[in-house]
Amino acid sequence: MTRQDVSPQFTRSGGGFDSLPAAEGRWAPGTLSGPAITGLLAQVLDTEFGAGLVGARWHCDMFRMVRSGHLEVRTRLVRSGRRIRVAEAEIVQEDKTVVRATVTFYHPAPQPDGAVWSDPHVPAPPPDDGLRLAMASGNGDYISAETPAVWANAERKRIWTAGWRVLDGEETTPFARAAMVSDCTNLVTGMGTGGVETINGDVSMALARAPISDEIGLEADQFVIVDGVSISSASMFDRGGRFGVCTVTGIATGSAVHGPTSS
Repeated sequence: MTRQDVSPQFTRSGGGFDSLPAAEGRWAPGTLSGPAITGLLAQVLDTEFGAGLVGARWHCDMFRMVRSGHLEVRTRLVRSGRRIRVAEAEIVQEDKTVVRATVTFYHPAPQPDGAVWSDPHVPAPPPDDGLRLAMASGNGDYISAETPAVWANAERKRIWTAGWRVLDGEETTPFARAAMVSDCTNLVTGMGTGGVETINGDVSMALARAPISDEIGLEADQFVIVDGVSISSASMFDRGGRFGVCTVTGIATGSAVHGPTSS
């Protein structure tokens, strides 16, 4: 499948949004994937409040399954100051809030002159082969994620995405695209010999800059699980290098999912 074949997740409808087949998840029939949910909320918040600003922090709590079909998104400006702007959004179905997100925007500032330590390791992107979703483990090459059983091992994982879209007929903002990919943190960190055995109830993303194109990668950094409760982190990168950090918390489900929950 080429990058031009990547399907949008939603379409605008009656003041809200209708989900499209590409937004369907794999955890339960008739529910939406995490990347679709995070992408929609980030797209709405970025277009409504983020013009000219840097989307530096994103947090999304997914405390109920979001059903496919019609969604209402409500937004609120929390604060807008000289250096910072904070806004919130929530998805409402049948008058119940099912997902809530918060974004922190910063005004750009002069670059400081000092030097500090940073990890010299930079995750490697794949060749420019047009894959919309590819995954690699250990020191192996990227392979299309259409065969997820290849990654059912205990090695470090990384994924590469290209051209992911939120809304039909509308340009996806770089911040929203990054938010979509951030929800794959649970995939790259929690995929092991038994598949993906935890489900994340939240995702946080911190960005130093926006991605430079529609290609975004994610590489596992840490995974810790005790009594079925997990915490994990991953680095976000593109062909310009590392630019973000993503974290999730999760809980063991008892039934593994053997592949990505996004199209």
